[in-house]
Amino acid sequence: MNSRKSDREKFVIRFSELGLRAQIADEAKLASRSMNGEIVYRLFRSFELEEELRRANAVIDRLTGLDAVDVGRAEGHS
Repeated sequence: MNSRKSDREKFVIRFSELGLRAQIADEAKLASRSMNGEIVYRLFRSFELEEELRRANAVIDRLTGLDAVDVGRAEGHS
């Protein structure tokens, strides 16, 4: 989906952390993206990965709960 320039939002970023700008530039070059494209890609992926982490933690919580039930059964508790 192509956006017209007028449909895009503009946001200015100040790189206060030393080396972050260079790191983004290097990664953008490796991925054949502009720096803006790399920043947008990484922001988008951070939301996706956050959701994946929530799902993984939910599975771990369920499995941990199952382990507690199994331990209780092994010890003679119901």
